[in-house]
Amino acid sequence: MHRMKNIWLLGVVILVAAVLLAPGLVQAQAKPGSGQGIEKEKIAQDLGLTPDQTKAFLAVGEKYGRSRQGIIEEIQKNEGELEQAMAAPQPDGAKIKGLVAAITAAHIKLWDTFRVQRREEMALLTPVQQGKFLLALKRWHRQMCVKYEKQGKKN
Repeated sequence: MHRMKNIWLLGVVILVAAVLLAPGLVQAQAKPGSGQGIEKEKIAQDLGLTPDQTKAFLAVGEKYGRSRQGIIEEIQKNEGELEQAMAAPQPDGAKIKGLVAAITAAHIKLWDTFRVQRREEMALLTPVQQGKFLLALKRWHRQMCVKYEKQGKKN
């Protein structure tokens, strides 16, 4: 009984992490021009950045986008292994615990890249530009939530 409760709790933790990371993962995985990610060039234009600011702003996004790719691959690999471990007739608790720890650590690393990227981007902007940028991100996140809700209703 205790083991079933732990497996159920693990499932809930994984589900919550997936829901919280979904918009960030889409942003991190989006290819330029795919329509999924934030269009940084448009935001740079909307913010009225100078050419030098635009170059630096876009470079920050590219730098962290590249670093996230390896983290995302690590998460996906571990999630695949976790699904296999959970599907076993007798799930190995130690293996599951290790995979959960690895996935959780990778999620933290992923979130840290967004946090550090945001700090670097904000350092390039004036206070007014910072405000505009945060409101643009808020609109983008809302659009992503609506998109996910619509996808969920279709499935």
